[in-house]
Amino acid sequence: MTLQELFEELAGSRSLPAGSVIFEAGDAGDEMYLIREGEVEIRTGERVLRTLGPGDLFGEMALISKQPRSATAVARTDCILLPVDERRFLFLVQQSPYFSLHVMETLAARLRSLS
Repeated sequence: MTLQELFEELAGSRSLPAGSVIFEAGDAGDEMYLIREGEVEIRTGERVLRTLGPGDLFGEMALISKQPRSATAVARTDCILLPVDERRFLFLVQQSPYFSLHVMETLAARLRSLS
């Protein structure tokens, strides 16, 4: 089962038009997202840190750390997102080694990009 299939099984999709703010820095982190279609920018202020596309995860750091969001996420294009709340996130971590590995790979790639 792919990551997208796991997310679709657990949660419905959310469609957003380009320019929509998904979350802002400082918000409580109650969901993470998988991008099914479109592009999302992760920003601090006006600075774009990265642009994410289909298959990318974002928002997981706030679920893991239980800290407020460290950046703002904005739909760069029209998007379809697959949100997963904390309860479903914890279920996936416990039930799917594939999911846990994918989250770790995502975090490792972000750390590598900082150095």
